[in-house]
Amino acid sequence: MKPASFLNAHLGMLLWAVLIAASFFAAAQVSQAVDPLLLTGLRLLLSALMFVPSLWLNGAFQITRAGLRAHAVLGLLLAVYFASLFEALRHTSAVNTGILFALVPLLTLLFEGVLLSGSPAKNRLLPMLLAAAGAMLLTFRGGGAEGMPSLYALSVYGVGCLAMACYSPLSQRLKATSLKDRSPAAMTFWNMLFGALFLFAFCLPGGGWRSAALLTLEDGLWLLYLALFATLATFWLLHRAIGVIAPATVISYIYLSTLFITLFHWFGLGRQPLPSELLGALLVGLGMLALILGSRRPVPVPG
Repeated sequence: MKPASFLNAHLGMLLWAVLIAASFFAAAQVSQAVDPLLLTGLRLLLSALMFVPSLWLNGAFQITRAGLRAHAVLGLLLAVYFASLFEALRHTSAVNTGILFALVPLLTLLFEGVLLSGSPAKNRLLPMLLAAAGAMLLTFRGGGAEGMPSLYALSVYGVGCLAMACYSPLSQRLKATSLKDRSPAAMTFWNMLFGALFLFAFCLPGGGWRSAALLTLEDGLWLLYLALFATLATFWLLHRAIGVIAPATVISYIYLSTLFITLFHWFGLGRQPLPSELLGALLVGLGMLALILGSRRPVPVPG
């Protein structure tokens, strides 16, 4: 598969930000009685299965044991992130988790320095700090204090944020060794397949798998939508961009998702923007513009 061009990678990530923003509204339509770990596992599994015909026709199922181990590690990182998020949401608010998630691109920048050679972190730190500050202002939405999260919730979700921050740089490093020449479709398929299996395993001790009986036809249709657009498409776009754009810059597009959600509330729902939100939107816009203009192809990683 021909690698994405530099411009196409950025355009793809812009679409990624839109799809991520839309996924929050779609996910709210699925029954809240169903275990969220099970739902996420089903989303990942459905998305992975959609790649089977393409990979089968292209003979891309051949993989070494080292490749399987690498995909298992990446899939475990995904599962740990989602499991930590849903566990933290039992003990704190979505606002607090949203603020913590704003730190993920900055943590990704840290992992770049550890896992990849010659990553120009200093040039991107200030723009990312601006965008992160803006995203935090947008996440608050003037709703007042949510209260500090408990130490337990902070610790649990902190582990998940570290797992998600490690995902992109580790993917790029492994693509230089045990996952060399793997296409974005193959990377997406195997990582989501292992992620789904780990999430299903996490459902077993608490009996969350039993909630599958509560799924309705409408839930199934929303799950299909989420699997196709919010999971399959976004993971493919993510892996398409990794290696063309530095991983921390790639994941920083999550700040644009926060901005798009806010813009929808302003123009779609007619909500009056608050001064803090206007400042947040400006910071996100300036930070992301600086990141995009200053981005370049990442340097080769060590073998």
